[in-house]
Amino acid sequence: MTLILAAALFFAWYLKTQVSDVAFQEGACRFSQTFHLYCPGCGGTRAVKHLLHFDLVRSFLSHPVPIYAGILLLRIWVALLHNALFCRQPSGKNHWKLFYQWEMWTILVVVIGFFILRNVALVVFKWDYLGDMAAYW
Repeated sequence: MTLILAAALFFAWYLKTQVSDVAFQEGACRFSQTFHLYCPGCGGTRAVKHLLHFDLVRSFLSHPVPIYAGILLLRIWVALLHNALFCRQPSGKNHWKLFYQWEMWTILVVVIGFFILRNVALVVFKWDYLGDMAAYW
């Protein structure tokens, strides 16, 4: 587990210092081209990039899932550490559950809720934080 954490921290450092612009595709995705709305994942890459630069506000405004996922991974890591240090038997009283079903449902609610709120703000109020759809609306 420590090797995985060290590799993740090294990868985050590498992305922050060596890669100037993180992008997986050029231009808008097929959903955005067709409907002129943001898809549920739009802004995720930018959110990770802002998170690597410790700009939490811009990361959250781009997409809230990477921040939630980071908090969730930290909680799982703490639970793993607690179970390894203080629980000798898996069925012991002090054993912390690593993952709860409501945490997955929360990710789904955040993705769908942000998708709806961002597109309502775009169509009704003409507010486009990412700036990709402003020309159409």
